[in-house]
Amino acid sequence: LKYKYLSAEMKLNLYIRLGLPFAFSSCRAFLLASKLPYAARMMSIRGGNLPESEEMKPFYALGLNIARQVGGELKGLLSKEELTALISGFGDSIKDDAADEMMILSQYGPKLNEILGERTSKVLKEEKDKGQSYLTKFLLSNPKAVQTASGLVFSETLAGVGEPATADSTVLVHYHGTLTDGTVFDSSVQRGEPIKFPLKNVIKGWQEGVAMMRAGGKATLVVPSELAYGDNGSPPVIPPGATLVFEVELINVL
Repeated sequence: LKYKYLSAEMKLNLYIRLGLPFAFSSCRAFLLASKLPYAARMMSIRGGNLPESEEMKPFYALGLNIARQVGGELKGLLSKEELTALISGFGDSIKDDAADEMMILSQYGPKLNEILGERTSKVLKEEKDKGQSYLTKFLLSNPKAVQTASGLVFSETLAGVGEPATADSTVLVHYHGTLTDGTVFDSSVQRGEPIKFPLKNVIKGWQEGVAMMRAGGKATLVVPSELAYGDNGSPPVIPPGATLVFEVELINVL
């Protein structure tokens, strides 16, 4: 709920300016001490090119980690053939096998920006149209739902009788967050543990929506991208321009 990330276009611009090897320096944190859950750090062995050598498997894991950090949003923008070319360029650069890197970057970087910009704009429009369609259908099928001036849709499913929340409150909540197609991207319910945080630290849709609730209440929030993660999204789980749907239980106002 708290973080925004660079769009694919912005990241590729960064890679072009810095040179690919340097843009991947954040993977050092993974090598030193990953704080991710064990399951999230496990490599997939379904197909792929997992080395047979145990000595090489940690480096294969490094490659997976780099791809997870910077490649999630590219999957929807590049074809398999284009991804193969990308991987080839990365390999040549990091092994010092590329001929005249700076010339290639300066010559083809602008064209890359143009291609990526066009594709990103198309994907963004499609995602926003999909969100608007979902929001309209939700309002039609939930006549008690209200849409605020900001565009947030609030549908109370259980009225709370406790203390009201404000935008400055720290709250204890259970929530279940999905994309409009039902894909779960985050859920304290699935983790089996509620979460506490100051409302001012989360997305605008939450600040507004939870402030419309009282402790003990439950509601559905349909949050347009402008009140969530905007045009950048939060790759790889939340696409740019995505409308988000939250089932929220306000357990307590602290």
